[in-house]
Amino acid sequence: MNRFSLAETGCFEPIDTVFAEFLERILQSAVPVEVAIAAALASRAVREGHSCCRLALFAGERFETPSGTICTPEFPQWCALLRRPEFAPLFSAPTAPLKLDEIGRLYLRRYYEYEQRIASEIRDRAARSLPPPELAPGELAGLLPYFAANAGRERTDFQQQAVFTAMCNSFSVITGGPGTGKTTVVAALLALELRRNPALSIALAAPTGKAHSRLAESLQSGVQLLNVDESIKRRLLELPASTIHRLLGMNPRGNCRHHRGNPLPYDLIILDECSMVPLLLMGKLFEALSPRCRIVMLGDKDQLASVEAGAVLSDLCDSATLNALRPEAAEAFFLQTGWNASPVDTRPLSGTIAELKENHRFDRAIHIGSISAAIRDLAPGCESSLAERIALCDAPDFRTRALPVREQEKELGHLLRTPVYNSLSMEDLKPLCEAGDPESLQTAFALLGSFQILCATRTGKRGVEVWNALVRKLLKQPSCYLPGVPLLITRNDPRTGLFNGDIGLVAADSSRGLRVHFPNRERTFTPAELPEHETVYAMTVHKSQGSGFRNVLLVLPDEATPLLTRELLYTGITRAEDRLELWGTQEIIARALAQKTVRHSGLADRLRYC
Repeated sequence: MNRFSLAETGCFEPIDTVFAEFLERILQSAVPVEVAIAAALASRAVREGHSCCRLALFAGERFETPSGTICTPEFPQWCALLRRPEFAPLFSAPTAPLKLDEIGRLYLRRYYEYEQRIASEIRDRAARSLPPPELAPGELAGLLPYFAANAGRERTDFQQQAVFTAMCNSFSVITGGPGTGKTTVVAALLALELRRNPALSIALAAPTGKAHSRLAESLQSGVQLLNVDESIKRRLLELPASTIHRLLGMNPRGNCRHHRGNPLPYDLIILDECSMVPLLLMGKLFEALSPRCRIVMLGDKDQLASVEAGAVLSDLCDSATLNALRPEAAEAFFLQTGWNASPVDTRPLSGTIAELKENHRFDRAIHIGSISAAIRDLAPGCESSLAERIALCDAPDFRTRALPVREQEKELGHLLRTPVYNSLSMEDLKPLCEAGDPESLQTAFALLGSFQILCATRTGKRGVEVWNALVRKLLKQPSCYLPGVPLLITRNDPRTGLFNGDIGLVAADSSRGLRVHFPNRERTFTPAELPEHETVYAMTVHKSQGSGFRNVLLVLPDEATPLLTRELLYTGITRAEDRLELWGTQEIIARALAQKTVRHSGLADRLRYC
C-alpha cells in the first residue's frame, strides 16, 4: 500500500496520506494496507476535531479506488494486527507517533499524552477537596440583591450552590447557557475569597481577546451590585484579564514561558469560555498550574466545541453528576441557605461541577430564550416540529425569513439603515470614526457591538467573505482601511499585544493619518503594524463565541454542510441579546437540528472511573 493508492480513495487529504507514508520511513519497510489506513484515519480524525479515532467505527469498511477495493479488517483482528511486536515502533514504543489504547482508540501520540495529563491533573485536583467556607449566617444571601431575593424560596438557587462548589474544591466547573449568571457567580465567589484572604492572587483568562474583554466587562457590572467593602470592589476591578496564550507567555512556536518548571504565580484562576479551548491548549494550561493554584472553569457545554481537536468542557460535564455536593459541603450549604444538594456518586469529579439552569438574560427576549432552550433540550424525533416553529417565528425579538439570494442586498441595506443604538445605525460608523475624537470612538464601539452578521461558513453564497464585501459596498467603503471599517485580528501577536479575536476600528487622526483603535487600549496602530486581520462586518458563528450583540443577523447556507449543526444554530441564536433575525429555510433549519456534533475522545472515560 502506498500513499497514492490511499489518495485514490478520495477519503483523505494529502497530509493524511503523507503521514501514512512516514510510518514506512520509521520501519524502513513497507507497511500493510490495514496499518496505513489506520494511520490516515487517525490523522483525519484530528483534522475533524476528534482527539482520537475509534477504529471500531471503520472496521469492515470498504474503500473504492480505480485499482480495486480496499477493505479494513474486523475490529478485533485490526487491533491485534496493530499490536503485533513488529509494529511496536509505530504504536506502542515511547517514541511511537501513534498510540492504540486498551479499548481500540487510536491517537496521534501527542493527543494521547495531553489527554492523559489533563485527566491526571484534574483527578488529582478533584481529590483535594477544601473545607467548606466558614460564613456568617446569611452572609451568602447578603452579597447580592438577587441572592437575597431568592432566600427562603423552596427551589434551590443554583447560582449560590455554584459559589459553594467553587469554594470547596481545588478544581471546579460552572456551566450554563447565556444569561444564567456565570459572571454573577464569579463576582460573588471572588468577593468571598478576598474577604477570607485579601492577599489572594487572582487571574482572569479566556481563549480569545474578545472573550477575555467581555469577561472583564461583565465582572465590572457585577461588582457594582456587590454588598462588600469598597476595597474589595477596587481589587476586583483591578484584576488582570488576558488570553490563555498571553497568560502562559506562549510564543508563535507554541512554547510557553510558564510550564511545570516555571508555574503561573497565582492562587486562583478563572477560565471563561472553556468550550472554545482545544485539548492541547488546555493541557498546556494545566501543566502551568502550581499545586497550590485553584482553577474555576466557566462555559456553556451546549455551545460549539473548539475549532481545533478536543471537547474538554463537554467531556468534563459528561463525567460526573452535576449540581451535587460532597457531604460536608452539602451540610454547610444547608446551614447557610436551607437548601439540600444532591449527593455525590462514586465518580471522581462528582461534587466539582455546577450547572446553572435559570435564564435571566432573555426576560425581555422571550422567544430567543425559549427557542434556544428548546434546541438545547431537543429530544430525538422532534427536529421537524421545532424547525417548523423556528421557521414560522415572527416575534419582536425573533424573526425568521426564507429570503432568496436575489433579495439579500436590498434587505441587508434596510438593516444597515435601521437604528440599533441610540438612534444610530451602522451607516453612522463612518462619520463617527472620521471625527476620531475619544467620545465619538466610544460611541462607535458601542454601535459596533449592537449589530453583527453571523454566518455558518466563510465561503459560499451566504458565507462571511460575500457578506463582508456586500456590506462594504452598501456602506460605500471600497477599501478595508477607511474610517469606520471594523477589523478582526486572526493571529496571536505578543509583539503588539494583539490576539486572535480582538476587534478594532479604523479611525482618522488629524496628526498621524489613519489609526486602528481597540477598546480599552491606549496604544493605536497603523494598518501596516497589525498582525493578520480581516474585515469583520460579518463573522462565522465559531468566531462569535465569547461575544454578545444586541442585534444579530444569522445567515444560514442554502444547502446542507458538515458545519451546519445543532450546536452552531444554538450558538448563533444565543449571541443575540435583544433581537435576532434568522435568514434560512425550514428545510435547512431542520437539517441543522438533525446534525448533532460528536467529538470522539477518551477524556470522559479517563475522568469517569476511579
